[in-house]
Amino acid sequence: MVTLKTLDSSILALIVLILIYLNAYNRLEKGFTNYRLFMALVQANMALLILDILAWIFNGLPGSLYTLLNTGFNLLLYITLPIAPIIWILYANFQVFNDESQIDKLKRFLFPLFLIIAAVSLISLYTGWFFSVDDQNIYHRGSYFLFYVLFCFALLMYPLSFIFANRHLIRKSEYYSLVLFIIPIMLGATAQICYYGVSFIWSGMALSLVVLYFYIQDRGLNTDYLTGVYNRRYLDRYIKGKIRNSREGKTFSAILIDLDKFKQINDTWGHDVGDEALQDTVRILKECVRNSDFIARYGGDEFLIIIDISTRYMLEQTIERIKACLERFNKDSQKPYKLSFGIGYDVYDDKTKMKTDDFFRHIDTLMYHNKNTRC
Repeated sequence: MVTLKTLDSSILALIVLILIYLNAYNRLEKGFTNYRLFMALVQANMALLILDILAWIFNGLPGSLYTLLNTGFNLLLYITLPIAPIIWILYANFQVFNDESQIDKLKRFLFPLFLIIAAVSLISLYTGWFFSVDDQNIYHRGSYFLFYVLFCFALLMYPLSFIFANRHLIRKSEYYSLVLFIIPIMLGATAQICYYGVSFIWSGMALSLVVLYFYIQDRGLNTDYLTGVYNRRYLDRYIKGKIRNSREGKTFSAILIDLDKFKQINDTWGHDVGDEALQDTVRILKECVRNSDFIARYGGDEFLIIIDISTRYMLEQTIERIKACLERFNKDSQKPYKLSFGIGYDVYDDKTKMKTDDFFRHIDTLMYHNKNTRC
């Protein structure tokens, strides 16, 4: 039968995950891969907690309906359980390498493994390989239950191989949070294996997700307080990943925006109006680029857009859209100021092997050249 301790820990973990999900849902980064993977990990954990709670609730209750529900929820649990470790692999890989092409390769490798485990779980309804439910509606572990557990453990542990090998690519706080992610899950799983009748593995994962949320996903670490776009700290890390993963035919472009006469706006109308001008600038930029494009505050009155464009023609089309959005703002706005931008932009050429600082200087030079030619 269900133990009160099991239900209490699972329900508490579910509440914590719901709060994290609601808090993270309105984040500006929702268009980016690391955010989507983190949210998918939270959703998978919530689903597994709910399935686990339902499976334990109906276990041992008399009646054919309860037997059907007990069997069904346990089957769903065995089929879907590997999804969380698989998403964890994708998330950890992206945190380390910041390369979506690697995520696609991993998906092609992991998806067949998931299908195999799902098929064997279905067959277990007849063979009892992973689990069975007897005539008294009591759940039992199957003869190959340990194989299933080891498979899931292997998925959870796999990311440690590339996290350890590439720890120089990530900040120390991120490194430790990724490594520590495994520990609460393993402790919960060990307790669950050794002591039949308790269920702590998903509560352990919920604790791990709390660690990830506060160390990596916390909004204050990545975004600029005033404008809501990414800050310089996160920009540096993001563009290093883009440069590291760029290659011929798959590179990126950068657009540096400098707000003209920002000091004059501050001196004339005050700093509150100056803050509004910065926020208006961000709104203009977000209006004319995709949700998945990266916008960061580069300096006091400068913003940098990183966009997955590898041709000069498409980049110049984006610049024209920015100019059109700016012109429309100045025409329709009732603000006491008119905005104008200095713009520097270029496609990153991987053949130049420019480092982050070199590329920043290159874009900065182009921007000042643009400002001088307009004077």
